[in-house]
Amino acid sequence: MTRLYELCERLVAEMRAWQVGYALVFAAFSTFANLFDGGQVLWIAEAYLGLSALSLLVLLPSLRRALFHTWDPLRSRILLRRPLARMATRCYLYIWTPFAFMGCLELTADAASVALRFNQTNVASHVTWVDYAVSVVAGLEEMWRWSCVIAVIAILRMVLRRWWNVPAVRLGTLFVAILLSALAFGSGHILEFAHERLQAWYMFSCLGLVLAIMAILTGRILLVMAVHTLYDAWVTWLSTQNTFIAGVLTVASFVALLCWIGLALIRRQFGFRPPRACRVPVSLTEVSTRHLLAFEREREQISRVFHRRVYCSIRHIGTTTIEGAIANDAIDILVLLRRSALHHEEWRDLENCGYQFCGTAGVKGRLLWMRSADEAWPAVHLQIVKSGNRYSRSAIAWTQRLQSQQDVLQYWESEKERWVRQLHRKTLDQYMEGKRTLYAPWRRQLRSQRWR
Repeated sequence: MTRLYELCERLVAEMRAWQVGYALVFAAFSTFANLFDGGQVLWIAEAYLGLSALSLLVLLPSLRRALFHTWDPLRSRILLRRPLARMATRCYLYIWTPFAFMGCLELTADAASVALRFNQTNVASHVTWVDYAVSVVAGLEEMWRWSCVIAVIAILRMVLRRWWNVPAVRLGTLFVAILLSALAFGSGHILEFAHERLQAWYMFSCLGLVLAIMAILTGRILLVMAVHTLYDAWVTWLSTQNTFIAGVLTVASFVALLCWIGLALIRRQFGFRPPRACRVPVSLTEVSTRHLLAFEREREQISRVFHRRVYCSIRHIGTTTIEGAIANDAIDILVLLRRSALHHEEWRDLENCGYQFCGTAGVKGRLLWMRSADEAWPAVHLQIVKSGNRYSRSAIAWTQRLQSQQDVLQYWESEKERWVRQLHRKTLDQYMEGKRTLYAPWRRQLRSQRWR
């Protein structure tokens, strides 16, 4: 539930005000365009397609960041230097998973048809290339549906701002937004049927709900758009085949779905388990001289690892630089290099020092290494970045802001205590998920100040 709680805020926090405004306009106009039955008014369809294409530039980048899983095995570079595991994961995500998802959509459509006694189809009796072209464009409906989700969350966030940090409020808002977007998606298809439109609305709303769940599970909106397109083309192509071939392919998709579910149950997760170093308990403590001495001790050790580098700057960042502040019992160390790619010897030396590689941990531009705490010293989070990149500037600016502004430090401390005590984020991976959400508006504010 931690991810859903953060996702509800991140869908809006990752966007600027004008992007949220665009989502509101796009959601309202697209719903109107799909429900419009006033004859052949070409400009409405053209405007709908134009807004859908423009949403790929306006909304898609922020939407991808919002849905992105912190510990995604491919996008967080956790599988760096493990080519076989990376290839297997790609096959699992980009071949097996889409085929299983198409089976899930087919099963949902069949179950809804049986339950609703609905036997109509919106596939043309004589299939042409135009029908396949429409299938390609159908993937853009995901942008419309997620615009509806963003619009509902933005409106409810303003109405419920006094209770927004309550977990039940955020989770309820996300569920309501997804349900309303699914109903809007279903209503956009009822005009394709002359009769039994209510049953068609129910069935396509179920399909829209399944597609939304797929996007949340995978964290990949582009993958779900591809599944949507492939499923439409799949249904169109099956209508041209004989009953035996269609039945065999449908059964094969069902088998792929069952095997996919079986593997997920065996692994007890979809495929985004954090590294072992991140599945440790979180303990908030008061920063003392112990943390400052730990940094001096680690700086000597890290400098020996990167002694071959022409340029290497090692900085202490985060709340543990401020004695007396409340922070997680782990020091954050920023290593600035001219090239962030590690040599084989450096990689081996870090592992010999007890560090475990944890990828980017959801932050582009850094490589995160973690070492567990021992009896006398706190844990160490080593962040290796290219000198002068966006993350290094943000990390240094954030540390200076905490050191110079007491109100910001107090707010930061209260947020950490709320995450651990009120929201029961017992492990480090859940704790870092909350920090990622809170960093999003700060990074946007920093970029705006730089432009000014």
